[in-house]
Amino acid sequence: MIEAEARFESLTSFAPARATFSVPRSPVPELTIVLATLNERVSLPVLVDQLLQAPLPPLEIVVVDDGSRDGTREYLSTVAREDRRVRPIFHEGAQTLLKAHAQGIAAARGDLVVVMDADLQHNPADVPRIVDLLLKGNDLVVASRYAPGGSPGVRSPLRSCISLGAETLTRVLLPEARSVSDPLSGFYGFRRGYYRAINPEYRGYELLPFVLGMMRGRPVTEVPYVFESRRAGKSKIVTRDLSFIRVFLTELVLAARVGRERGDLPEGPPASSSAVPPGIRGRVEP
Repeated sequence: MIEAEARFESLTSFAPARATFSVPRSPVPELTIVLATLNERVSLPVLVDQLLQAPLPPLEIVVVDDGSRDGTREYLSTVAREDRRVRPIFHEGAQTLLKAHAQGIAAARGDLVVVMDADLQHNPADVPRIVDLLLKGNDLVVASRYAPGGSPGVRSPLRSCISLGAETLTRVLLPEARSVSDPLSGFYGFRRGYYRAINPEYRGYELLPFVLGMMRGRPVTEVPYVFESRRAGKSKIVTRDLSFIRVFLTELVLAARVGRERGDLPEGPPASSSAVPPGIRGRVEP
């Protein structure tokens, strides 16, 4: 279905989560990268190492871990002691990806935020392109599998059909998603000044529909990316029942509500944000 649903074993049972920060904070960063993990011990060190070495502005990596049992937590505790730019948040039980990403953004300190997967299916080499466009004044940059030059990767006909149906529903129920080629992308960046915290009880698979609603119809810039095959571990996609449909539809209804309640949202980011160069937004960047 949606690329993000592969993160959680359960769609309907969510244990109460207690957040624990385990390391002192580093100096205030310009960029926050938000990751959500569940048993990603093999992929996560590779991703973190590449992000820390990438040509990016001062950054922090906020990792929300939901009860990993494969050594992911031990790795995070160790690397956080060695590098204060890595900030883990530990939960005792699995929760939806929507919740985990929202909690990571709530802990963010950077003016710029990038959300991505932790399993290397989102290439960290694409992050500097997203950040560069944000620094040039774009408000929301979405990495799209369907923009020219992008690809959804190898997937079964069933998963392709489910993804197409989910994307179509998103456009039907969320007007702000109709101009975006990949409205359920899990790989995107935005200016944190536009973001408003969502109800912590909301659950679902992707936060991007909510962010689109928060942007008040502002143009969205897209960059193509190739959705990579998983290099380690296994997909946690659930096929035992169709409960994900109810969760997904509820998520879209709530995201649409955010769009309708624009009066409670800010007109824009803080005045210190850079000006937008003419013509730079609302297009697909190569």
